[in-house]
Amino acid sequence: MSLLNQAYTGYLLVHFIGEKPDGEQVYFSYSEDGLHWKDLNAGQPVLCSELGEKGVRDPFIVRSPKENKFYLIATDLRIASGKGWHTAVNAGSRDIIVWESSDLVHWSSPWSVTVGVPDAGCVWAPESIYDEVSGNFLVFWASATQEPHEEERKQKIYCARTKDFRSFTEAETYIERDNHVIDTTLIAHNGYYYRYSKDETTKNIRVEKGTSLERDAFTPLIAPALEALLGVEGPQIYKFNDREEWCLIVDRFAEGKGYLPLLTSDLESGKFRVLEDGEFDLGTSKKRHGGVLPITFEESCRLLAAFGDGHQVLPGQFADPDLVKFGDRYYLYPTTDGFDGWSGTQFRAFSSNDLKIWRDEGIILDLATEDVPWTVGSAWAPAIAFRNDNYYYYFCGKTKSGSHAIGVAVAKTPVGPFRAQPEPLISMEQMKRLGIPMSLTIDPSIYVEDDGTAYLLFGNGNPTIVRLSDDMISVAEDTMRNVDGLHDFREAVTVLKRGGLYHFTWSCDDTGSEDYHVNYGTAEQLYGPVTFHYPVLVKNKEKDMLGTAHHSILQEPGTDQYWIAYHRFVTPTTRFKQGKGFHRETCIDSLTFGEDGFMQPVKL
Repeated sequence: MSLLNQAYTGYLLVHFIGEKPDGEQVYFSYSEDGLHWKDLNAGQPVLCSELGEKGVRDPFIVRSPKENKFYLIATDLRIASGKGWHTAVNAGSRDIIVWESSDLVHWSSPWSVTVGVPDAGCVWAPESIYDEVSGNFLVFWASATQEPHEEERKQKIYCARTKDFRSFTEAETYIERDNHVIDTTLIAHNGYYYRYSKDETTKNIRVEKGTSLERDAFTPLIAPALEALLGVEGPQIYKFNDREEWCLIVDRFAEGKGYLPLLTSDLESGKFRVLEDGEFDLGTSKKRHGGVLPITFEESCRLLAAFGDGHQVLPGQFADPDLVKFGDRYYLYPTTDGFDGWSGTQFRAFSSNDLKIWRDEGIILDLATEDVPWTVGSAWAPAIAFRNDNYYYYFCGKTKSGSHAIGVAVAKTPVGPFRAQPEPLISMEQMKRLGIPMSLTIDPSIYVEDDGTAYLLFGNGNPTIVRLSDDMISVAEDTMRNVDGLHDFREAVTVLKRGGLYHFTWSCDDTGSEDYHVNYGTAEQLYGPVTFHYPVLVKNKEKDMLGTAHHSILQEPGTDQYWIAYHRFVTPTTRFKQGKGFHRETCIDSLTFGEDGFMQPVKL
C-alpha cells in the first residue's frame, strides 16, 4: 500500500537545539497531537554531519510520494565553530546537506550538494515541496547575494528543482523584496499554495497565496497576528491530522525560547491565534528551526521502537493491554482510549513479529453495532484465548440497564471477524444470584492449567475465579469463588504458574490516580489464599511514568522469559490537564524472577 493512502496519526519534528556542542545537528521529536512533543533518542542528535562545516541547522524533511522514501535536507553551518555570523552571511557554505531513508529510522550517509549561486554568501534553511504538476521537487533556500546594482548583500530566496536531491537545475531567484527575506515554508490546500517567509529587516513573518508554485503566482495576504509578532523566524506550517485546522510554529530566536505555535482554521483569512503557555509542550530540549512531517501509525511505531523511551510501544491512546503470542506472532488487544468516562465502543487488534513494530489490524468488534445486542458501549479491558481451533475474545461492555458485564466473541483468526454471543458470559445479576461479592463484573483474564483446563479471572472490588466450560463460552458456576489475600485489590487480576507456585498480580488504587500500580503475591493453590509480597510495577515520577498498571503477562512459549504489558498516563503528561485516567498509552517491559523464585519489580 502506498504511504499516501494511509491515514496519518502522528508527527515527526526534525530540528536543531542551538549554538552549543552537538546542538547544531539533527534532533527528532514525536507528537500525537501536533502540540505536545516528546524528545526522541534521549534528547541526543539522531543525525550528525561531518561534511563541510561539520554541523547542520534548519533541517527539513519531505516525503517522496513516488518512491515511498524520505529526504532530509539542512543548512551546512555550525556557528559554534566560532566563525561568527558575519562569516556565515558573507562567506558561508553554498552547500546543502542531504540524508535519505525508506523508514525514518535507517538513514544513508549524508551527502552535500552545491546549490548556491556563485558568490552567494550563504545557503540557509533549505526546504522542499513536491510539485504534482511537474513530478519533481521544488527546493528553495535563502542566500545573501549582491547584484551589480546593489550597494550591499541582500537576503533573497532562491530555488531549483530535483527528482533525487543529487542533481539540481540551475538556481534562480524565487522571492526578492525591498527588504531582506529568509526562511520560507510552503503548504498546499484546495488548489492553492500558502507561502510564509521571514522579513529579515522587520523580523516578522509575511504570508502570500499562490495559484501555483511559480515565483510570480503569489500575492500578499494580510496576517495581523503574524505581522505583530516580532523577533521570530523559521516558520513551519502543517495541517492537523484529524481536523481542518493548521498549526504554524515560529522560532522565537530573539527571546531564546524556541518554537511558538499559532493556530488557524482558514489559511486564506490570515487570522492566527497565538497559543498561551500551557496549551503546548515542546519537550525538554529547546526546539529550534526545523520541519514537521505527518506520519502514519506504522512510522510512529518505528520511531518509538528505535528512538523512544524503551517503554511505549503503541502510538495513540490505548489501555488495559492483553499481550499474547499465537504461532510466531505477537498480538495486543487493548481498550481504545481517549473517550470521556471510558465511553469508547470499538476494540482494535495489533500484531507484531518482534514486540516493537506493530501493525494495526483494524476494528475487530464494535459495541455500538448490532453485532453485540446486549451492550450499549463502554468497551473495556479485553482478553483472548485459543482453544478448539477457535479464538475466544472476552470483553467488557455496559448493559442496557447500566451495569457492566463480560461477553465473549468467537473467530477463526486472531484478528476476526469475531461473532459475539447474544448474552453476557458474566454479569452482576449472576453475581447476586450466586452470592458472589462484587463491585463490577469487568477485567477478564485467562489462565490455562497444566491439564488444559481454562479459568476466567475477573472483578472490580472483589477478585474472582471460575472454570470455563470446554466450549469456552460458558462457565461452571459451581466453581466460582472470590480469591482471598489480594492486598489492596481494585481490579485486573492475572495468574501464572512457575516453580510449583501460582503467581498472582493485580491492580490497586484507581486508574485515574498517578499511584495506580500492580501488586504481587503467590499461592500454593489456584483458588488461594494468596500471600501478598510487594508491588511489582509502580510509577516513576521523575520520568513522567504515572498510573502504571492494568497489565497482562506473557510467557514466551517453552522459555522462562516473560513480558508485562501495561498502560500509563499519556506522555507528555501536560497534554491532558483533566481525565488522565482515560488518556492512557500502552507499554511493554521485560519481567524477571529472582533466585528466590519470586517475581522481581519492573524497573522503569
